[in-house]
Formats: sequence, C-alpha cells, structure tokens
Amino acid sequence: MELLAATVLSATSLNFTCAPGSFEESLPFCNQSLSFVQRSADLASRLSLDELLDYWGSSYPSTHPVERYNVKSWSLDHSCTHGVNKANNVSVFPHSLAQAASFDPDLVSRIGNATMTEMRILSWKEYYKTGGANQGSFLSCDGGPMANTAHDPRWGRNSETYGEDPYLISTIGTAAMNALQDRRAFKEGSPDDQYYATRQTNTIYLGYHSARPDLEPADMFVTNRSLADSYLRGYEALQRPDKGHADGIMCAMSSVNGVPPCGSEYFMKTILRDTWNSDALIQTDCCDSIHTMNSEFHFENITTDYEALKIAIDRGNVQVYYGYRGNEFIQDWKYHIGNGTLSQNQLRDSVARIIKSQMRIGLFDTWSPSYPFKNSSFDWSLLDSSLHRQLAREAAGKTVVLLQNKESFLPLGRNEDGMKIFLTGPFADCQDCYVHSYAGNPSYVTTLRDGLANSMGPSSSLSYSLGSNATCPPTVANCWTVPNSVEEQAFQAAVSASRDSDVIILTLGLGVDVEREGLDRTTVELPPIQNALLEEIVNANPNKKIILVLVSASGADFNTTGVTSILYAPYGGEEGGSGIADVLFGDVVPSARLPVTFYNTKWMTDAISSNLTMPHFDLDLTPRRTYRYITPNYVKYSFGFGLSYTRFLYSDLVVNFDKQSKVVVVKFNVNNDGDRDGAEVSQVYFSPPPGIKFTV
Repeated sequence: MELLAATVLSATSLNFTCAPGSFEESLPFCNQSLSFVQRSADLASRLSLDELLDYWGSSYPSTHPVERYNVKSWSLDHSCTHGVNKANNVSVFPHSLAQAASFDPDLVSRIGNATMTEMRILSWKEYYKTGGANQGSFLSCDGGPMANTAHDPRWGRNSETYGEDPYLISTIGTAAMNALQDRRAFKEGSPDDQYYATRQTNTIYLGYHSARPDLEPADMFVTNRSLADSYLRGYEALQRPDKGHADGIMCAMSSVNGVPPCGSEYFMKTILRDTWNSDALIQTDCCDSIHTMNSEFHFENITTDYEALKIAIDRGNVQVYYGYRGNEFIQDWKYHIGNGTLSQNQLRDSVARIIKSQMRIGLFDTWSPSYPFKNSSFDWSLLDSSLHRQLAREAAGKTVVLLQNKESFLPLGRNEDGMKIFLTGPFADCQDCYVHSYAGNPSYVTTLRDGLANSMGPSSSLSYSLGSNATCPPTVANCWTVPNSVEEQAFQAAVSASRDSDVIILTLGLGVDVEREGLDRTTVELPPIQNALLEEIVNANPNKKIILVLVSASGADFNTTGVTSILYAPYGGEEGGSGIADVLFGDVVPSARLPVTFYNTKWMTDAISSNLTMPHFDLDLTPRRTYRYITPNYVKYSFGFGLSYTRFLYSDLVVNFDKQSKVVVVKFNVNNDGDRDGAEVSQVYFSPPPGIKFTV
C-alpha cells in the first residue's frame, strides 16, 4: 500500500527539481541535452557567495537547500560497505574484511547490489515522507569502499578494509564499488554523463594507519616503490573510469613523506587527476583533514587554519569540506576572497563539482522518463527482506575460514543420537558483535546460539553458559587480567557445565570494544581472560572435542593445544550465527581464505624491540609485514590459508610467458577428489623474471 500511495503523486506535487512546469525548468542546469559539467557550471554561476559557501561546507553533514532554484539539501553522512548505516530495519551483511575472505567478487557484487537497493528504497521513503523536501537522503556514502591495506594487525580499522594484498583489495573493492554505484550511461559515448544509483566516496587517501588515528594523525614515510607497489594500487582500481570510477575520494588527515594528502599536488593532481584520469569529488575527512595540516603537522610552518585552507584549495583542489569547522572555514574563505589570495571562481569550480555529484545520483532529473532509478524501479518489500536475509546468510557462511580440523572432525553430524553440545564464550549469544562497526540496525540478529538451535537434529541437545563477557579494552581497569566477582562466577559456571557435554564450542575474539576506528591494539593476543577460559576449558575436558570459533577482523595468537577444530568468523552480519552453524554442520563446505596474515607473539615482541609502529609504511622493515615480506617464524596462519571438508587435486600446470607482449598465461586442472561438493579458491603467486616489469 505504501508503494501504491507513493506512485500516484505527480512530479509537480512532490516538487521535483527541474520538473515540467517548474520555474527552473527553462534554465540551462535543467537541460538534459547538456552535459553534467555544463549544467553544474551553469547552476554554480547563478549562486551568490553565501550560497556557494553553504554548498562548500557549512552544514555538516548535510548541505543547505537553495530554495530560489528549488535545489534540495543532500546528506553525505553514511557508510554503505556492508549495508547502509544510520538506518533501522535494514539488512546488515558481513563486514568488508569478511567479504574479502570469500575471495568471491560475484558474492561481493550481490551484497553491493542489495545494499544499493535498500539505499534507494530508504531515499524514496524519506522523499515521500517529507513531501519532496529531502531529495538526497541515503544516496551518498562518505564511507564507501576503503582501499587502505590491512598491513598491521594492531590497526583498529582492519575490519573496514579488503585485506592486505593490493590485488585482492583492487578486485573485491572494484566489485563492491561497481555494484553500489551501478553506473548507467544515458548519453551514447559519454562515460562522464552516467547516472549513479548511489555515490560512493573511496576512503581514505592516503596513509591512514596510525594508533588512534582520529586523535593522533601520523606522519608516514614510505618509499616510492612501496607507494606504487602496495598502497596506491587499490585506490587506482577504485578511481579509474574503466574500473571502479568512484564518484568521490576522501583525503586523509595524515601526512605522507612530510606532505598532508589534502595539500599534496602530487597525490591530488599528478596521480589522481593526470595519471588515473579520475574526476572524483575530493572531500575532507570530517575530523578533519584541513585543520590537522595546521594543528598536527604545521605543514610548511603554517600556524593557522586560514593558511591550511589556501594550501588545500590551491594544491589539493579540495572541493567539499566535510567536517566540524565549516563556519570557521567559511569566514576564512571570505577573508581570502576579499584579499584576493583565493578567488570566487575557485570556490565556484568546487561547488560545480559538488553539483555534478548531485546530478549523477539524479537529484535534478528524478522527474525525467529517462531516469533509471525511479521509485517504480524498486520493489520496496526488499527492504530488510527475507530475500536479503538469505543473501546475508549465504555470505556469512562463505566468509568463514576453516583454520584447523584434526581427524576431519567437522562437520558435525546433525543426526547423531544424543549428542550434547555445550556453547560458551563472549561471542556465543551477543548481537552487536556480529554486525560490528558502521552498521545499520537490522530487525534482528541471528547469534551462534540461535544458529545452532535452528540447525541441530531432534536427538541432539544444546546447553549454553556465558563464560566471559570480557571484550573490553585494556584501558578498563582489571578487564583483561582479573575477573570481577560476576565474571568469576560466569567463568567457573562455564568450566563446570562444559564437563557434561560431548562437543564444546568456545567463542573467543576481539569485537568492537577492542578493534575499531580510534581503538588500536597493543598486542596480537586475545584478552587474557579469554585465554584463561580457553585453558580452563581444555584442562577440564582432556578427551573431548573442542571447537574454537574466533570472531575478529585482525588475527590473534592463542594456544591451540587441546583444540580440535578452529573457525575464523570475521563479523558475519545479521546472519553471522547462521553462517557459522551452516559451516559447523556441513550445509556449507568452507571455501573462504584468510585475507590477512595472522601474526604470532614473537612478531609482536620483535616489533616492540625494533620500535616498529603502525605509521611505518615500509613493509620490509624488521619484523616484516604482510605475506609478501614476512618470514615464516612470525606467522601463525598465512594469508590465503583455509581448509575444506573435501579435497582438491591440482595437475597439469603450464606457464607460458610471451616476452614481447609481456603476458603470462597460467593453466592448470582442478578436480574435486573428495566425497563432498565444494568450491575452491585457486591462488597463483609469482614473481616476474629479473628485469621485467609486470602488473596484474
């Protein structure tokens, strides 16, 4: 009924910008025969100085409307990589790093498409709810696909990345970007004039890998080789028009080789514009990238934000300020324009690029018959739907990595008579720990306790005890070392209850209280209380099968003695518990692989002794980082590792290298030699011959 009520309203009754019969219809910025560049330049040329400044950045997180031209406000403030955040009753899919663990671009594309669909439905619902006042809600994500590398296990934002490998980041990130934006050309031969279902800002360019980065921006030093080989490739893939073609890019509040990216002509013009041919809208980080040029780095001996603004505009061409100091920077703009140190034309050019983004998502053409993303194009019942929940469950299962399976104990037999399963640990029955950060609010979350109860056979039984709720950071007094009285009771109750079982499933991990934006780790171990729970459970049950489920993004080192099977389940979303249960019972044969290296405690010890901090970008420093540079003595589990319930045989490997074309062709046969159907992720690792430059 809601959809039918919406569709009977006319374009004029909803006051669409540029609709037939409107005042602005005859103006060039409404003329669809012109390019987006021409149309946006026309509207920008009509705006007063105050209107231009409002557009540029006074109204975080939304712009002011321009009522005299019927231009609506729009919001930048969403994250969209595993479902849209800041919304209720929406689907939440596995987090970005979990998606990368699937090594499956098609799955990632389907997640992106489902997220895009829900964003469009939410936008239309808001539009009709406000009678057309809010036209751009839920269509712009400042937290779009991230191209940063997960090169250090201590970084709190590894869950938001697509792993540590530049090729994996490029492949999975591009799949996500293309699905979320769903670009559609409406002029033959004009790739620039494409409608986007949503617009995504590619984050966070460049060098945003420091301890508590929102509080302590870092100056990072990195060689040109590491920049080209490791750190720029993901951004390049997401920015190039023939690949991801992200509509936006966020310049980080860091400094790379002494130059903040927002003020770097090399990064913002030579690389982004000239080399990659990107036309992305350059926006600041909200916390914020211009202010820190002065407050943290005193770049080129500046002492005021006023000076930082001029550098950002002149060199970095920052086109939209997205932060908390908008009013202050507006006054700085006025001062610059009055003194002639910045021009109103520079401001107008920046605003024209913002308007172009609005045009890409259809805010000026919603009324048009040629517009591909009308409300009638979407089935509104898909919002938080059973179909999307099925996809969330499929994705959750396909992102679980099997790390250990002694004696091929898993999968569990669903119909084993009288099997008693005992479940414990802080991630067994919590909801927030599966959706993690930057997520919306689903109608419900299926925990592992729920998933097991729904999957077990009628003759099996499931018992549960909390064990420990300690996922809090070490800044909380005694949290990681000494349980309080309530924790101690839960701890002992779990150990006691575990004795009356056949199979023990122990959930351990990190969670949002240990790893997230603004909260990095100082260790690669589990919280000590969790290690203690693991030790006590193992000691109390020397002859039983113990399954450890690790819920985290970054890896953790722990004692595997006495543990039969180990699953890595990196924040699986609203159906995370079902996905784990599907793997445990064999409904899903695991095919996921680690998107990051798991480091051991020796690596951490040597990192401290060699003063290796996260801001160091050179991966080959001792002790080395990522699978391409690390030595085996530091590895607990390697990048790309993952087991299956079946066996695959590789044969007939042929490698042909054409020196003239510099093309390498690799061929081989893969056969399933086991007794279960399953999927296999084939991985090829190689180094080019000496003297040969090679790209993937």
